[in-house]
Amino acid sequence: MGTMGIALCWTVVWISGYCHSLSAEVLFQNKYFIDGQKDKVTLEAPTVTNGTEFIWEWTLHDGRHKKAPIITIKSNGHQTRNSRIKYDILLEPEFKHAGVYSFVQTKPVNVNLAQVEVFGVKVLPFTWDPVREGSDVSRSCEVSRLPESATLEWERDGDPTTNTTLLCNSTAYIVIHSSDYTQGKYNCTLRWNGQRIFSIYNTLKVIQGTYETSHTLYRGSFNGSEVVLVSRSSFVFYSRATWDWEPVLETREVLVTSAEKDKPALVSMERDTERFSSNVFNGNYFLLRISPVQFGDSGRYACHFDRTLMALITLVTIQVSAEFPADRTRNQSAVLNCEISQVIDSVTLAWLRMEGDRGVLVKQEVLEPLDKRTLSLTLPSLHRDQLHWTCVVFTKSMLRAQAPLHLTLPPAPTQTGLLEISLACAVAVCVGLLLGVFLLYRRRAASAPSTAPMAENGEPSAPDAVYNNVTDLHNDQAPSTSPVAENGEPDTVYSNITDLQNDQGNADTPAQEDEGEGLQYLSFSLSTPSTDPNRQQRQFNPGSEQESDTVVYSSINTE
Repeated sequence: MGTMGIALCWTVVWISGYCHSLSAEVLFQNKYFIDGQKDKVTLEAPTVTNGTEFIWEWTLHDGRHKKAPIITIKSNGHQTRNSRIKYDILLEPEFKHAGVYSFVQTKPVNVNLAQVEVFGVKVLPFTWDPVREGSDVSRSCEVSRLPESATLEWERDGDPTTNTTLLCNSTAYIVIHSSDYTQGKYNCTLRWNGQRIFSIYNTLKVIQGTYETSHTLYRGSFNGSEVVLVSRSSFVFYSRATWDWEPVLETREVLVTSAEKDKPALVSMERDTERFSSNVFNGNYFLLRISPVQFGDSGRYACHFDRTLMALITLVTIQVSAEFPADRTRNQSAVLNCEISQVIDSVTLAWLRMEGDRGVLVKQEVLEPLDKRTLSLTLPSLHRDQLHWTCVVFTKSMLRAQAPLHLTLPPAPTQTGLLEISLACAVAVCVGLLLGVFLLYRRRAASAPSTAPMAENGEPSAPDAVYNNVTDLHNDQAPSTSPVAENGEPDTVYSNITDLQNDQGNADTPAQEDEGEGLQYLSFSLSTPSTDPNRQQRQFNPGSEQESDTVVYSSINTE
């Protein structure tokens, strides 16, 4: 076979391979596994009858690695039913192994044959131990990637929970407040386009009785928040119960409520009687409810049955606020503040921007007991998609409490308001133009050669009245002569009312001596100074000597 024949054969092989690559159907699959499960995850490859080299590639969900090669498989391209090569692979069920896996034929041509997306699900803690009554139970459920049309939520016995839940990025959190009669099955459920994909459940068991228990509760301070402090004796009955409170940074104890057996409780917090309440003490069960929770309610609460300590609970509160400039507008900045009442152990404060039911982490900070207790977030300007925020507190990556903050945009100018502003601006411009023309006319008239009548001694006669403001100019229709001293010269002309008041207080102020032609006239200064050197303004100082061509300017305020 000649060179032409060999080239023709390779061309046919290449075309057939290219056509195969175009016609090959990619096999798409989705796999799910729970982090820590026993069984391995099997990734199945399609049955392949041709090709000499294949490869498995891996792209992590978090984007750190893209198409990282895992294993390369070589074949002679000829297989029989009894000697078929298996191209499947097995994965350890670890959360870090989640991602997109591709099975690709690399020789003789590159063809993508299969793609398997593996979703990892991690529930913390993996196993749920029994908890003491009255404590908060915090759990999290995370999926390696949460598609846009998918939902991840906690349910109790198949129904959505009434306790605190939060979806942040790809993690659903739940806080079961003051566990009492909350024993039951809790499910972490993933739904995609309304269809349930999987549901992972755990059973919560609550040990009744709080004898000598000690735990910490976190609550947000906002309307609608609530905390229930539970105290219960398992077997023994008592005759009297009390709740005492020791506020933060104080050593004194305050009696909050007390009750005799089978009698209504008496609340001692007179100013907060409506917020504090208790049940009828039946001898072994006594609770304290605070609703709504305020930031100053933090501290340590102790419950005694007779003289026996039944429960010791530390309440930590968080509050949120926003700071705006005095002249608040939409384009100005805002500062969001989240404050925690005390830091007992290491905690994490975080600001989340809420997008519907999901929160997007914007800023977080780890706080230690001796650190500051506030997390601030500055927004350069407010936008419509930045109005709903939540401050959350985590301990050991578990949600403990949250406090929402809803902002409002300043009202935008209405169409009527914009029209009124436009008309006002137009009128102001017209008035300014007319006033400018009038003032320019007066300046030119004032700079014209004087035609004042001459006195008998050849000196110009005293000028008519000099006006200090436009009102005097319009009101005085008939000219009147200024007061004349005994020597026939006019009295002092004042440039403003201050000079007039100052001179009236000094009876010995001498009249200005006229050494030549004294031309007094009214001049108005425009915003743009004149460039004519013959009309440049000079400062007028009453009582000082002036040159023979003295020009006196009056001042006018046009506001």
